[in-house]
Amino acid sequence: MTAHKQSRRLMEEAITQRSHCFLSLPQAVTGLRELECAILDFSSRGLLLESAGKAAAGPHWVGLDVKGYFRVVLRNGSLDEDFYTFDSRIRAAATGQTGQARLRLNEPERLVFGQRRKSLRVEPELSRLHKAFLWRYDKCRGFSPDAPAIKGSDFQSGLARLADISAGGMRLALRAPLVRERELDMTTGDRVVVHLQFNEPRVAGSHEFWMVARIRHVAEDRVSRDQLLGLEFLASGAIDAKAGKLRWLPVKDHVIAGLTDIFYQWHLDKHREKLGGNAVPVK
Repeated sequence: MTAHKQSRRLMEEAITQRSHCFLSLPQAVTGLRELECAILDFSSRGLLLESAGKAAAGPHWVGLDVKGYFRVVLRNGSLDEDFYTFDSRIRAAATGQTGQARLRLNEPERLVFGQRRKSLRVEPELSRLHKAFLWRYDKCRGFSPDAPAIKGSDFQSGLARLADISAGGMRLALRAPLVRERELDMTTGDRVVVHLQFNEPRVAGSHEFWMVARIRHVAEDRVSRDQLLGLEFLASGAIDAKAGKLRWLPVKDHVIAGLTDIFYQWHLDKHREKLGGNAVPVK
């Protein structure tokens, strides 16, 4: 399949899935740094977009260079969520009666596989998970490091699985026997301490992370009683050697910075053959 046909197919998928496109704009001219848009059409006439909210677009937008970013979900035996960027130029711009902007962009010459590092979600291979522990956390009593509720052997045995993780949170799958044995029934709002260490020699650092996380949602299978927990990272910790205790700092912008480069390497590994060297990080 040629690059042009591949781009057409991906755009058609994005339109079918009602994916939104995020445009980076010259703020000095438009007053906006980014504009969220619905993708209405893609043809030899160009790419037609409509803003999700109100935007005062007009002739002064014509000729501006922009960068777009969108997501598609490809079903090729598995469910892969991929992200693409492109460069283009606005060829027509107007604001409709509802206040929404309609933009026609030049047809992008190519789509480049890319991803915002801070939003990457990956499922680590067990060989890359060097340490994995979880404790219940109480704001007054803290937690007991010697008594983890979940430990590395639970992951090795398949009783626990890191379904996916990003720089801002993770999903943890727990088998019913483990939930019963450790009394791990949790509810939305509960807090836990997570200690993870990854194997990734291509990224500098110890790859060891301590996090306080909040349970954002709990889903239980009605038949098996297995559970899937969604966790949001609230604070990251570092060991103070002199005091012999953990020091916690709030997570900024929903991201633990040290995780992003590790997960980006794994994401590239997964798509190495498909990328053909065209992967680019999106800040």
